Order: sequence, then structure tokens, then C-alpha cells
Amino acid sequence: MKRILMAVTGLVALVLGGLALPQPASAATTLIYATFKGDAAADQELWIYQSTNGGTTYNVLYDTNFRGPTGVLRDPSIIKRGSTYFIAYTWQSWTTNSTYFAVARSTDLLNWTNIATVPSGISSTRFTWAPEFYIEGTTVNIIANVAQTTCSNCFRPYVYTAQNSDLTSWSGPQQMWGLGFNHIDAYVVKSGSTWHSFVKNETTKYIEHWTSTDRLTGGWINQGTLWASGYEGPSLVRLDDGRWRIYIDKYTNGGIWTATSSDLNTWTGLSAVGCSGCRHGTAIPR
Repeated sequence: MKRILMAVTGLVALVLGGLALPQPASAATTLIYATFKGDAAADQELWIYQSTNGGTTYNVLYDTNFRGPTGVLRDPSIIKRGSTYFIAYTWQSWTTNSTYFAVARSTDLLNWTNIATVPSGISSTRFTWAPEFYIEGTTVNIIANVAQTTCSNCFRPYVYTAQNSDLTSWSGPQQMWGLGFNHIDAYVVKSGSTWHSFVKNETTKYIEHWTSTDRLTGGWINQGTLWASGYEGPSLVRLDDGRWRIYIDKYTNGGIWTATSSDLNTWTGLSAVGCSGCRHGTAIPR
């Protein structure tokens, strides 16, 4: 009887294998989202949210109360290196001159320590805003957006490169040549041999998609605008099914919105994200 059962079991397995039955879907990506909440003094601090459904709904994980050395934290960009989390952030309000951005670290997402203040390195700097991490291989970069007093709010993106593994020392700026005039909030990912930048045109208030097959700091070509005017702070995360999810901040009154793409070129329509109070920030897999 035992031999018969084993034979039947083997036959069933063989038949089912030949039918190529669909496999169960993998679990949704668990994401954390680092953000701040607004322009009021009490809202310019680091909040960490978590999503267990692939990034369409978030709940508060920690109100860290971390504000950095100036008491102001905005636009946090988060990465994880080994067991340590890092954020880069704007450290002045949007009405206050700022010639630096800052970097902090944590091992538990709750307790944060500032480890670097990085000067823009650009003469006559008025604002240094929205530093975003971009990692390629073992190289850690931050793309920050700098406006000069000589050209009111005429932002340009610049690349700063970490000089050590602790991310406490940074190079001077390298301009991202060709990536538009008066563009801000540049967020870059690479797919294959192509760099993709999603950036806000500060004049038209549209999110634009630019690509380069030359290098990070040059050769950028405008691929057009996305969705409607009135969004900023684009950031992207790769989901466990291979799709890309983008987040953008409807800064006028609408919170965080999202869309997805399988190739970074064609996107779904926008839908609102359940993330109460969230503003310009970034998400990573936990």
C-alpha cells in the first residue's frame, strides 16, 4: 500500500508539473516612508511610516522628533547600508536662506544622529534643497538642488559623492549638465545603461522625465511631462514584482500620490496614497 501511495503521489506531481500551474503571488513589499508634515514649526521633523501592502497605504511607525541641528527637517531621503539607515535632508524652512544640506544616521529608525553638514560649494548660494540619495555600485551620491542669489529661484541639480563608507565626508558639487534650467527635486534611478531623472520644472510646475545614456552628470534629454501641473518631490522605489512605484507631493492641498510602471517610460494614472499628513519624502524596502 505504501508503494502504491508513493507511486500515485509521484504521478500527480508529474502531471501537475506538466500543467505549469500558477504559483502563489509573492507577499507585498513592506516599505518604510521617511517624510515631514508641513511648514509649521511643529511639522518640520522626521516621521517614519510603514506600508505592508506594497506602498498604497501607510501607517505611522515613529514620530522621531528628530529635527537636526537647526531645529528644521524637510524633504528627507532615506537609504539603508548594512544595518544602518541614513537620511539626507533640507535643514532650513523654504523661506530661509540655506547654503548646506545635512546627513543623519540611525540603526533603529527612531533615534537619529546628525553626522555631516555639506556645503553647497556654489558661490552666492541662496537655497540648498531636497538632497536625494543616488547609489550606483559601491558609490553613494547625493543630488541636491541649488539656487543662487544672482538668479532668483533658478535651481540647478548638483551631484555630491561620499568620500568614505561612513558618509561623513563629501566631495564638492558636479553640475548635472543639460538637465533643464530652473529644475528642482531631481530624483535619479538607473535601468540597464540608462539613467532616468524625474524632476520638477519650477517654472511650469510639471514633473518631467529626463534620460541620459552618457553619464549621470551630462547628456540629459527631456522625454516630456507627466500627469498634471502642481506636483513636486518625485521619488521612486522598486517593488518586489519588478515594477517601479513613484510618489509625488501634491503640495497645494492634496497629499502624496502614486503611479506604477514596468519600464520607467509608461505610467499608470495617479491615485492618492493613504499616508495621513505625509509630504515630500522617500520610500525603501524595509
